[in-house]
Amino acid sequence: MPRALARGKAEAFKNLKLDIDFFNRMLSEDEDGPEEQRDFDVYLMEKSVMPLLLQGLDALSRHVDKNTTKGAQTDPRTRLNPLVWLAQYLLRNHPRHVKDHRTSMYDRFSEMANVERGRRCLLRRRPQMEEVWNYMVEANNGNSLTINDVPTVFKRLDEKWYLEGALLEKLPQDLADIQIESEEPADPSISFDDFFLWLEAYVNSHDVLRAAAFSDAERRQQENEAKARKAEEDAKRRERAIQEAMEQRAELEEQFETFTADMYINGDVSRIMNKGAVIEGVEEKEGGPPLQGEHIALIRLMLGVWGCHVEDDTDGDIWNDHALAAWQQWLEARGLDPSRGVDKQTLRRLINKDEFQEYLHHAYAVGDLEADEDYARQVVEVRCFVEDDIDVLVEAVDEDTGEVLTLFVPEHEVEPLRLRLATATTTTPVLATADRVSGRVMELMPNLGQS
Repeated sequence: MPRALARGKAEAFKNLKLDIDFFNRMLSEDEDGPEEQRDFDVYLMEKSVMPLLLQGLDALSRHVDKNTTKGAQTDPRTRLNPLVWLAQYLLRNHPRHVKDHRTSMYDRFSEMANVERGRRCLLRRRPQMEEVWNYMVEANNGNSLTINDVPTVFKRLDEKWYLEGALLEKLPQDLADIQIESEEPADPSISFDDFFLWLEAYVNSHDVLRAAAFSDAERRQQENEAKARKAEEDAKRRERAIQEAMEQRAELEEQFETFTADMYINGDVSRIMNKGAVIEGVEEKEGGPPLQGEHIALIRLMLGVWGCHVEDDTDGDIWNDHALAAWQQWLEARGLDPSRGVDKQTLRRLINKDEFQEYLHHAYAVGDLEADEDYARQVVEVRCFVEDDIDVLVEAVDEDTGEVLTLFVPEHEVEPLRLRLATATTTTPVLATADRVSGRVMELMPNLGQS
């Protein structure tokens, strides 16, 4: 009995004639309706809703006929509810869960729906096609296009829609296959209406483009636009950074010249440079230079110009522990012994203009960083986020120089960086590559423990 019942269902399925003609009859494209509802008919066929519903209605009618022949039901509790019965049928026979003799038909309808959706996506772009057509007519000094111009039209459309050749692959390669009828057979020129009439007929009879091709193209277009915006933002940021570096250079050079001139005429500085006096430690030595005065203020100011700022601002003319620490930092940066005092040789290097210019070249790079990729892209250790009302900034340390930097973080790196910082330790620091010209974190580097 069950086998006979299965055969009966299969026979009923065949009698429904769920074929391509049924598919075409179910399409009811409404170009005047809201855009989000225009392809609802395709959606119903693509998801197999319409063929399944038709089968359900057929099965419901047969079920009602069968019950009618047995006599009317009088008990309200057992009376047939058609909506409930139909809903149960649709749930029991949903194509996502049931695989039987109908599966191939559902797949075929889904494929035809995909083709139909692509056809509509293409033909709805008629205004864009006409725009390209009119542009080519204008570029041709107003002369009408001919059959020989059609491939160029398709090429321009393919480029305009970011299809990367997908449109050209599915269209006739041989111009002899293109038969576009015009109002004047003897005239080789064709109008856009003639061209679109041919294209519409061709698209209706060929699988030219799927809707997925347009979706992929739009995604590529968005990615390209995003990359272009990022490149523009980086260029502007780099330009601002270069401008700021140039301004900073000019300001520091001016300060260097002023402090150098004052040091040359200072008596205590002259004692160090010409008479062998030395400042050692933070205790004043008998016969040595005093540890308070204008000469101390000038040395402290000069250290600040070199980027080795004295932390305290209260005792600006006293040689104290803070001043000594800044001096030792400057010595280390120059490759000198940090225990060395302020003597003739070290002081001459402090006011050496050529050496200072070299320092500025590296500390405040300008145009030459464009070619110096090794310097522009440095490895830094990210320490923490910095509060800012506009941009997301972090404090980082240059792995090579130990310089503390404030860097901008791109949006897509913010959350990964937060997670990395939350689990960072002294043995697994958060490393990243940074563009020092634009002041931007380029990308996070893998953890040291990762392979």
